[in-house]
Amino acid sequence: MLAIPAIYEGGKFFPLEEMPAKGKFKVIITFIEAIDDEEDVRNFAAQTDAFSFWESEEEDIYQDFLVEKAA
Repeated sequence: MLAIPAIYEGGKFFPLEEMPAKGKFKVIITFIEAIDDEEDVRNFAAQTDAFSFWESEEEDIYQDFLVEKAA
């Protein structure tokens, strides 16, 4: 079993950590508590590896695309 923290908003889930390999998985969705404001969202996300993907060189291709598009 693998637990991945996420934020649920507007009928969508936003994972805060990397998802497992693609495929089909059985899941259990547990709502822990309501998040009242943006500060709660930032604090919750800060407790996880939500943005660790930014450290991956493979993700630089998206930044390169945005820089080229803006030029």
